[in-house]
Amino acid sequence: MNRLLLIVVSVLVASTSASHICLDAACSSFNVEADIVLVVDASNAYDQNTFEQIRTFLLNFVSSLTITPLDSQVALYAYGSSAQTVASLTDGSSLGSIQAKINTTLKYQGSAERNLFQALTKVQAEVSSMSGLRSADYKKVLVVISGDSWTGNTVIGSSVLTQLKQKFNVILSVGFGAKALANLNSQLPQLTTASMNTFFAATPDQLTFVSAWMAGLSCPNVQFSTVSPPPTTVPTQSPSVSCPLASLSYDVYLIVDVSNKASAADFAAMKTAIHNFAAPFAFGNLATNFALVTTGIDSQLFFTNFHNGQSRSDVLGAIDGLLQDDVPGQTLNLALSAIQGYLAQPSSASKRVLAYFTSTTAWDVSPIASMNSLKSKYSLSPMAVQWSASAATSDLTNLVGGANCVNTVSNKASAATWLQNKMCAKVFC
Repeated sequence: MNRLLLIVVSVLVASTSASHICLDAACSSFNVEADIVLVVDASNAYDQNTFEQIRTFLLNFVSSLTITPLDSQVALYAYGSSAQTVASLTDGSSLGSIQAKINTTLKYQGSAERNLFQALTKVQAEVSSMSGLRSADYKKVLVVISGDSWTGNTVIGSSVLTQLKQKFNVILSVGFGAKALANLNSQLPQLTTASMNTFFAATPDQLTFVSAWMAGLSCPNVQFSTVSPPPTTVPTQSPSVSCPLASLSYDVYLIVDVSNKASAADFAAMKTAIHNFAAPFAFGNLATNFALVTTGIDSQLFFTNFHNGQSRSDVLGAIDGLLQDDVPGQTLNLALSAIQGYLAQPSSASKRVLAYFTSTTAWDVSPIASMNSLKSKYSLSPMAVQWSASAATSDLTNLVGGANCVNTVSNKASAATWLQNKMCAKVFC
């Protein structure tokens, strides 16, 4: 069973990373004091049955809060061919009232249009003190839930989005379903107020994690801190690397195991190895670009400005900020789904490679068929770094297509240079 903040599916995400939720909570959801505005996709991105599961998710989420004029209030908007005001904050200041609005007023539009711009314009115009918005003592949280690419006016870069980022303390985005994974993996993070404030959930069972993540980021004084960018000086590559890395133009897909199969010290060492692997490359649209996905109990695609003017700090900041789950799990198949949207886009890269760092091969669903499909369809060249012996060498060999593309645990100290030399040699499996 695929479980997801891809991301994906990633647990996503909540303690301090948009991909980990069932970690230590900053506060109980019953103690949240916030004005929360939910904007929900009601288009044919979902069928009617799936939309009813979203309705159940919304009911469960509001029931997890203490809804009163002195605690949490919830407003709800929906969008498809048109934007619908389902409930204002005043409507959503009692649990019974917001439950009734979700049950009876929220409608499935089932349209091929998804006019998010219109819905956000409504939010900007209507969410005010007149409709229940409270003083600055209460946190202001906006959550956008999308199932597929948007139609209508462009949202990213619009003045209405700029205004909303000034109005709300936190803006979160949720991509729900396979179409969101394929078509919104670069757009959804750009809606938010922090690069890791996006949660991708592939299946309805993962909505429980989304609910916990939303509640966690609605707690007082909770938000991801900005990672200090590393020095702008280009790191010197190892003399053992056989080519100038800055001359390469690759698309690199980093998939990182964040389960608890590694010790805390081993996990920190793995992050250092990944940092050292990426750091010496030249970054940018005509150079090398890195996409980053974490995988554990769920999978999370991180926003790294992939082919969007990517900088070294975009990538290294995301790597350095990764957090480890406190539970086992490995949803690699879901992580592979998370990168398909990028793979399907035209690219000037001379090669597309995947580097999978893992301490486990206890996959929830076998990823072999998915990997073979990506290799065949997109000429993707996978490599695996076996970070601990709990990841079976035979499984990794089958995954990537050959033992020569697996760096075993006995050689993990040289993992960064091993990957770099593979890319220099351009010989994969």
